[in-house]
Amino acid sequence: MRAVGDCLRGLHPGRGALNEPPLSASEGASKGERTTDRAAVVSDSHRRPAMPVDLYFTTGSPPCTFVRVLAKKLGVPLTPHKIDLMAKEQLKPEFVKLNPQHTVPTINDNGFVLWESRAIAMYLLDKYAPDSPLYPKDIQKRALVNRLVFFESGSFYQAQMGYFRPRWFKGQEPGGDLKETYDKALANAVTLLGDNQFLAGDTLTLADVGLVCSLGIAIEGAEYEGMDQFPKLIEYYGRVKAALPEYDEEAAEPVGLIRQMIARAKSGQKVHGPPTDSK
Repeated sequence: MRAVGDCLRGLHPGRGALNEPPLSASEGASKGERTTDRAAVVSDSHRRPAMPVDLYFTTGSPPCTFVRVLAKKLGVPLTPHKIDLMAKEQLKPEFVKLNPQHTVPTINDNGFVLWESRAIAMYLLDKYAPDSPLYPKDIQKRALVNRLVFFESGSFYQAQMGYFRPRWFKGQEPGGDLKETYDKALANAVTLLGDNQFLAGDTLTLADVGLVCSLGIAIEGAEYEGMDQFPKLIEYYGRVKAALPEYDEEAAEPVGLIRQMIARAKSGQKVHGPPTDSK
């Protein structure tokens, strides 16, 4: 679904300018010495942006939740700009100029604008946490993680949204074909998980962060009755949450919104704020 810009007035005109770089993070650096990177080094594997990254998002969207969870995990500060999709703020000239596809999530990192949630995630990891096990450097391990990321953000997410949209927007039960497609996607996730603790093995990766954000909608938000057929995914969901406390911190509001949307749709009330957006 097309995205929006809520606090468009929150766009920072100076973000595109080349601001003075920060002093070196090293204690021994002289006062006149400057870092060559736009991020101050915090540790060997994590860096901090010179200024918070602007995030344009909508509450209830798994892709937006995904970016927020990852940023918190990496310690990347965000300046959030909530987006009202139903008000069509994505069509405002200011936001279209920022993102011609007017989708969320969108980030503005000191003048560098990027959209598509998984592209944003890979960028944040490469720039601010290049040694994170969430996105391994080994080319074959990274290729495996990429494949799983594209599964969870592509076929799995699309099957899930295809099933839940009628409930969220019309208060109607989805057709049998949509349920069959979604159940196949869930079964595929079980197959890919196998006997592993996490999707890519026994280490949490970017693919798990994405899948847990989608599964949370089915397990806790929409309370999909078919989940009983997939106990391994329910166990996996709990395991990822335990390993990723940032998820509960960021997902509580979106999951609550999904519940409210379903209740409003079933009662015939107008639904405010769609839960889906671009990936």
